[in-house]
This record gives sequence, C-alpha cells and structure tokens, in this order.
Amino acid sequence: MLRYRSFAVISLLAFSLSACTSRDTTAADAAAQAQLELQQGRVADASRSIHKAISIHDDVSEYWMILGKIDADMEDYSGAFTAYENALGLDRANVEALRALCQFGIAAGFPDKVDKYADQLLLMSPGDSLPTVAKGQAALARGDQAGALKYAEQVLKTAPQDSSAQILKARVLGARGSYSDAAEFIEATLGAGGDDSSKLIYLKGLYTEARDRPHYQLTLKRLAEAKPNAPAVQIDYADMLYQTGQPDQANALIIKIVHAHPNNVGVAASILDTWLKEGADAITPSQIRNQSASASLQMKAAYAQFASEAGHPELVDGILKAALWGKPISTEHTDAQSALAYAMGLMGQRPAAIGRLSKIIEFDSSQPQALLARARLFMNDKDYGHAIEDARNAVAQDPKNALARITLADALFAHGDESLGENALREGVRVLPADTRLAARLATFLAAKGQRDRASEVLRDLTRASPVSLRALRLRQTLDPASVAEAARQ
Repeated sequence: MLRYRSFAVISLLAFSLSACTSRDTTAADAAAQAQLELQQGRVADASRSIHKAISIHDDVSEYWMILGKIDADMEDYSGAFTAYENALGLDRANVEALRALCQFGIAAGFPDKVDKYADQLLLMSPGDSLPTVAKGQAALARGDQAGALKYAEQVLKTAPQDSSAQILKARVLGARGSYSDAAEFIEATLGAGGDDSSKLIYLKGLYTEARDRPHYQLTLKRLAEAKPNAPAVQIDYADMLYQTGQPDQANALIIKIVHAHPNNVGVAASILDTWLKEGADAITPSQIRNQSASASLQMKAAYAQFASEAGHPELVDGILKAALWGKPISTEHTDAQSALAYAMGLMGQRPAAIGRLSKIIEFDSSQPQALLARARLFMNDKDYGHAIEDARNAVAQDPKNALARITLADALFAHGDESLGENALREGVRVLPADTRLAARLATFLAAKGQRDRASEVLRDLTRASPVSLRALRLRQTLDPASVAEAARQ
C-alpha cells in the first residue's frame, strides 16, 4: 500500500511538472509569436498573441513589456502605461519600464505617477536627463509653467542640445499663449545638434494646432527627409503629396516604401488606406498592374484590394492567382486570399467566393479583411443579417477600419435599423474624427433626413479634428459651402 501511495505521489508530481512545463512553453511560444507579429506590422495579431501568453502567465515581466510596446504602437498610451506598471511590479529594477512610464505617463493622464517614477529613475540613473524632463512635463500638465520651465532650464544648463528639454521649454512658451515664440525657438535649434526628428515631430503637432498649413506641409517634408526609414512618416508625406495635387511624386514615394518594407503587413495596410482616402484615381489600372508585378505577396494583396475598390476586380486574378497557387491558407496569406475571394464575388462568382472566405474565417475567426469581404458580399445578396454580424466582427477586430464601420452602418440601414446605423457612423466618427469617409457618410445621411444643421456640425468637427487637411476642407466645401463661406467672413 505504501509503495502504491509513493508511486501515486510521484506520478501526480510528474504530471504537475509536465503540465506546468507545457503551459510555460505555450506562453513562451505565444510571446515569441507576438514579437514576430509586431515586427511584421501585424499589431492586432501581436496583441492577441501576447494576451494569450499573459492569460497563461501574468507573472512574467517580459510579457508585460511586450504588451507595453504593442499598446504604444497602437497609440493606446493608457494601456501601455498599465502594462509597464505591471512589468515594473514584477521587476523593481527594470529601468526600461521606468523610462517607458516616464515617457507615456503624461499622454496616459497620470502626471503625479510620472513624478513618482521619475524620482525612482533619478536614483537609479542620476545622469539621465529623461526623468528631469518628465518631471517638467508633469508640472506643465498640472498648469505649473514656472516649474516646468525650471526643469527644462536645469537640463539645458548642462546639456544645451538636449532635444527633450528644448521641446519642454517650447511647450511652456506655447502654453503661455504664443505658438509663434515656441515655433521660433525650436526652428532656431534645428541643425545645431540634438535629435532634429523629435523636434520636427513637435513642430508638426504645433503647426497643426495653429492651423498653419504651409508650415505644417514644410515640416512634414523635412521630417520625411530626416526619417527616410520610418514608413509611417513616409506614408504621411505621400498622403500630403496626394492632397496637394502631386500624385506622380506620391506614387514614386509609395513605390520606394513598398520596396523598403516588402513584408510588413502594417505598412501594406497603411498604404492601402492612403489610396482609399484619396479615392479611385489614386493609382491607375496600368500602375496597379505594373507595380504589383514585382511586389511581395503582402503588397500584392493591397494592390488587389484597391483594384476591387476602384472598380477593377478583373485585375485581381492576374495580380494574385499565380502568387497564391498551391499555397494553403496560412496567417501570412489571409489578406491576399481574402482580396482574391472578394474580387471573385464582385465578378459574379458569389457562392465560390463566400465559400472561400468562410474557410479563411474558419482558419482565423478574427481575420478582419475576410470578415469585411464576406459582409459586403452578403450585402450584395441582400442577406443583411449575416452582413451585420460579419461587419460587427470586422469592426471589433479592426476598430480603425473606416470601410468596416461604413459597411456596418450601411447594412444596418438596409436592414431597416436607421437609428443603429446612425449610431454606428457616430461611433466611427468618434474613433476616427479626422477620417473624411466616415464624416461624409454621416453628413450625407443627416442632410438626406433634412437635418442640415447637424450635417454642418459634423463637417465643422471634421475640420477642427484635422485643421491642416486639404481633403477635409474640400469635403466641407463640397457638402456645406455656405458654412465655409460664413467661416471665411468671420
């Protein structure tokens, strides 16, 4: 009996250790997958992967650090701050986490906590200027301009070219009511040492707030020159080139970005969104054919999707069919598979297209492009119930996808749920206040109902949210010329 009990105890211990090892491995694999997906620009996938790791082990500091990086990349600074706090709680000597808390704390809305973490960082890294600047930013957030300036000058006294301290001083000048003084101060420091990129980013925001479109455009050009390997900056500049009537230069820049970041899904998605915001004439059918020929599969998917959106689904077969031939559905191919299936549906092969999209969704139930494509095909078939279900899922998986939000609203309208459709558009405008497509759809809907004052308000809010956008201004001029003329007279 004793021997049996001993054997049982040993067996149970072995099983527990095996189960523990299995869970550790699963969590570590999910964390590694999250890092890979983040590098590939698949931020939503990375977020899901790291949450899976944390759900298994929430006591690993490194997992929270990965989540912090992902949330920061998604501009969810409150989420990033919480993640870094959790990482620091598990590793009190984590200097990287402390630095991140000092950097993101103001954007997250925690100036008092920034003070606390800056003091900790000063003890651990007394020669680091970041915590002193962070304390100045916290002071400014509380309205203490004199205190903020004191911290900025403290750093500049020993490090006169410190970019963060220079920007803090400029923020104090701006807070005192003179954006021109702030701009002049930073402009004078450019080219004299320090990190010009961070100063140009500050100026970009400053000129936006000041509605100074000429200086904003110049700054965006200088920033693109200063950060040639930053795809987000380059895409912003290409978008400005489109808006200012320079499509050839914009397209040439897009080609450079495509070749510099061939396998980054996030870059491909951003380029596609830029084309969609510009409209069907962003690139011509011949450009789509020629440029997609040498592109990676990720970029072929973007070209193919735009071809369908621009009314040329017949181009998609030539772009994608050979590239996808013999390839099974996999995470790396689902955007391309979805684009091909959607084009098939537009070309009249609805059952086959929906069947293919259903297989993609069965493989990955959170694939937003497949969900959106199937929703739109369901819409064409007047199957509004299933269209609403898929569109809601697409929005949940990709909240910043304007097309998914518009599809959801249109499906609700078609189903007879007018108030829900309006709410869907208003939620989209709340999440993406500078997106002209959502604002245009909501304003058009309100105007059609005779609510012109509310439609005008939507367009005014759009130009407030994006005061330097020519696209927003032109939309308002088109849909609400009277209010634009009135604003010009004031």
